[in-house]
Amino acid sequence: MFKPTKSVSGQDIKKGLIDNSANLAVGEVIIPGISTDTSVVLTGGGTTGALLGVVLGIEGKGGKVLEKSSITVASDNETVDMVQVAYLPLYIPMEFTGDLDAAAETTDNSGAHGNFSVDATGLLVDESTVALFSVVENMQLFSFGLTGKDTTQVSLIFISKMLGYNIA
Repeated sequence: MFKPTKSVSGQDIKKGLIDNSANLAVGEVIIPGISTDTSVVLTGGGTTGALLGVVLGIEGKGGKVLEKSSITVASDNETVDMVQVAYLPLYIPMEFTGDLDAAAETTDNSGAHGNFSVDATGLLVDESTVALFSVVENMQLFSFGLTGKDTTQVSLIFISKMLGYNIA
């Protein structure tokens, strides 16, 4: 799960309609999509391209906050339930914490500075994708290394992001 390290201003939060039959969770990275001429969001997990934002909350029709950490929406979400996420766009300057999907140093140097991709779930840093900072790669985030909390939590910024035109 990706978490902002500072408080987030309400004016920075954007909303996105969840794609039909999709599953999203708080702390997950998202990408934009289009379904039947409707703008939607879906998981950024398993992608290697630019990311749109990180989910901060889940809302029902009319903006009613749903006290859920994850949700799988119905196949008609775009027209009936209209469940959406509140997300922090990645063009907003913010440092995050996130967890590696394996202990640091499972892949050499993964606990140090480096560039990484997001794992298939969209909730974790793919520990095996580490590339040294000096190596130019198409990666989605830069890790400042372990936070000291445990062997998986890292401090990071997203470097491959939509709308900030900062795409690797």
